[in-house]
Amino acid sequence: MKNKFYSLALLPLLFGACNSPESQAPAPKEEVHTAVAVAKRVVDSKPPVSSSTSTTSVNYVSKPIVIEQGMLHIKGFMGTLKPTLKSALKQDKTSVTAMGACSSMAMDMTDEYNKVTQDVKIRRTALKYRNSKNKPDSTDKEVMYRLQAVNDGKPVAVDMGGSYRVYKPLKTKQACLLCHGDSNQISPKIAKMNHTQYPHDLATGFKLGEFRGAVVAEIKK
Repeated sequence: MKNKFYSLALLPLLFGACNSPESQAPAPKEEVHTAVAVAKRVVDSKPPVSSSTSTTSVNYVSKPIVIEQGMLHIKGFMGTLKPTLKSALKQDKTSVTAMGACSSMAMDMTDEYNKVTQDVKIRRTALKYRNSKNKPDSTDKEVMYRLQAVNDGKPVAVDMGGSYRVYKPLKTKQACLLCHGDSNQISPKIAKMNHTQYPHDLATGFKLGEFRGAVVAEIKK
């Protein structure tokens, strides 16, 4: 059976002027109001936080079996990571230990998880990332613009040709703000560690409930 492809194409809004104002009669008020309304709807509907013009086409697929398989691995991975972070938070109220667990141990745990899986690989990514190893590619960015705009917590699946990617969006929780919140929420000690370990850190300034990033499961076909 053929796969069904759902394409998301980002089309830019084009503006142009062919003639000078002196050689062109003014448009009727009704046309002006209509044009402004249409332009506003297009601008309001564009995904936020896009810092560059992109022409990436993302093929979304509606295949429950793909999403279920991806979520099975994502939940398996998160099921090992979350207890580790919670334990670190309980041991050290300053959150220094938790930050170390999140920044270094999480990468080690990701590598360990991927060693025991053959056709599925797990990784984390974000638009505002801390570790350069989690830097998103062009497809990641376009998918996360959509997840950020919707922010309903539901996973989506993308057809990459030779594989599927399942993206599980993550929302910012209270514990995340200790390392990823505003400057008044991050202790000076944590802020110093962030700057020392990640001088190009982008992952701060989040609010409770905001889209934080995604866990991705890539499944070979």
